[in-house]
Amino acid sequence: MRSNNTSEERLRLAVSVAEFGIIEIDYDDNTAVADAKAGELFDIIPDTRLTREEVHQRIHPEDVAEVEHRVKESLRADGTGEFTMQHRVVHRDGNVKWVNVRKRIFFETVDGKRVPVSGMVAAVDITEQQIAEEEIRSKEYRLNVAAKAAEFGTYDLDARTSETVWSDEIYQIFGVDSADVFTRADMFELIHPHDRDRYRDLFQSLLCTDAPKTFKLEHRVIRPSGEIRWVVNSGCVIFGQGQSNRLPSRVIGTMQDITDRKLFEQSLQRAKRAAEAANRSRGEFLANMSHEIRTPMAAIIGHADILRDHLKDPDNLQVVETIRRNGNFLLGIINDILDLSKIDAGKLEIERQPVRPEAIVAEVRSLMDVRAAEKKLPLRVAFNGPVPASVNTDAIRIRQILVNLVGNAIKFTDEGHVKLTVDFDQKTNRLHFAVADTGIGIHEEDHETLFNPFVQADNTSTRSFGGTGLGLAICQRLANALGGEVTVESSPGVGSVFTLSIEVANGVPLIQPDLSLDMTSEERGDEIELSAKVLVVDDRRDIRYLAQHFIEKAGGEVLTATNGREAVDFISNESKPDVDLIVMDMQMPIMDGYDATSELRRRGCDLPIIALTANAMKSDRDACLAAGCTDYTTKPLNSQKLIGMIDRLVNA
Repeated sequence: MRSNNTSEERLRLAVSVAEFGIIEIDYDDNTAVADAKAGELFDIIPDTRLTREEVHQRIHPEDVAEVEHRVKESLRADGTGEFTMQHRVVHRDGNVKWVNVRKRIFFETVDGKRVPVSGMVAAVDITEQQIAEEEIRSKEYRLNVAAKAAEFGTYDLDARTSETVWSDEIYQIFGVDSADVFTRADMFELIHPHDRDRYRDLFQSLLCTDAPKTFKLEHRVIRPSGEIRWVVNSGCVIFGQGQSNRLPSRVIGTMQDITDRKLFEQSLQRAKRAAEAANRSRGEFLANMSHEIRTPMAAIIGHADILRDHLKDPDNLQVVETIRRNGNFLLGIINDILDLSKIDAGKLEIERQPVRPEAIVAEVRSLMDVRAAEKKLPLRVAFNGPVPASVNTDAIRIRQILVNLVGNAIKFTDEGHVKLTVDFDQKTNRLHFAVADTGIGIHEEDHETLFNPFVQADNTSTRSFGGTGLGLAICQRLANALGGEVTVESSPGVGSVFTLSIEVANGVPLIQPDLSLDMTSEERGDEIELSAKVLVVDDRRDIRYLAQHFIEKAGGEVLTATNGREAVDFISNESKPDVDLIVMDMQMPIMDGYDATSELRRRGCDLPIIALTANAMKSDRDACLAAGCTDYTTKPLNSQKLIGMIDRLVNA
């Protein structure tokens, strides 16, 4: 039998080799003594009696609470008297190290009570752990403790004899009793059948002359109970000293149970697939809703325009104008709902291009002057100093926000004025568009809900002024998408100021704005005379009639088809009349515009094709162009835009 001194000496030697630091605690006088290694780890004076507080002051502030909690639990009379944990140590020079500590408390019974009298803390630096064969051989004790702390198992495989040494954690991972014989063949039988080929191929490759030095493999194991667990198998290949054939002699590695991580990853994948499917469904729903709602609205508004041109009686004209005005109002509500749905579905796309701020303001003023005049309100525009010559942003979305804010200001103001002021803050590089009114104002407690969908300040606003309460929600979300925001200042009976703020790139030159800029002159242009023969393809008779009216009014000639198949057959017929251009609706029964355009291009048709769709997203335009369309326009039909596009493409 070996002596106790020999065992104690071996323990000291093992601790020394494993580079553990030991701290002995005396609970009678509440002091602690650290050995040299522990002094180095904790940056405290070794072999000196210190207070426990002096030791604990080296613990990272974020870890103190957890350490104190563990210590408190370990000192309980009914507790286990030990714990293992990892925490950080902050040295006086600011250097931070991670240590893995294991503490044990020794109790005595005093007056019938179990009280702590001493304790021992074993600590090891785990900041930079590297596993190599020499270290594993000489520091086996340290590796076992580290394995327990990190909950992974270790193995040592003799590549020549297949003899293996498993740690206790390996048995736990595979769900077998550590007292049982567990060979490499036994372990292989517990590898999931679907993963065995990969496992076998990996370990066969390790026996080759040019075997890699390290490896990692994730695979499943089936425990004897039938439970499936995921593990990550990592290791390194060791070559024997002086071997001439350079074949590996040992494979040393670790296995860690990663089942929880795998289950979490799989749940994320399922959630991602479900979200993608939901987004696809929402996108398809939006496209269908846009088509099904905007198409009849296009017919209503377009035919009202046609009817207005045929009427002379003032009463009849007023009736038609009422139809047009309410049709456009309803279309605005529809567009708001679709816009909000696109934003929520992540389908809204931003196109950034350089744009002049003064040009945007001029457009907004041109659009809103008539509405302000109807209420006999002056619409004022002012620039407080110079502004950037250009801003890289989405001009359409900026204009949409400002038109909404100015429209609201006019709607909620009966007396006074509405003013749009533009100001550039050079300190923050932000451009501010402030829309101020002298309207009814908003109570402060209602400010937070203003930007929520379907919310107005109160129900009386809805009854008195109409609207869905979507406008400000859309404005805020559009502003956020542009990297800006919309803020509000308002008081009841005084008025409101809604401010759109957007970022401007550094170094943009400043200019004095031109207040006389008139955008309406750019939009009017000369009347276009068409001499083209156009094939209009749409399943809706109303839309065919409307497009035909616009084109024939401009001097063109129109042929029609009711679906894509008819259009393909017509163009493929050698005896057909000559056609200069095709206007193709993209959503039709039998054969839609995408398939029809692709088929025409496949058959060699090089006529210009204008895609006609109720969808207004960039991705829809890209899809139309990808199918082979030459250009793209949306419903409701804008007669000037359609005629201009036809003229440009025919004469290109």
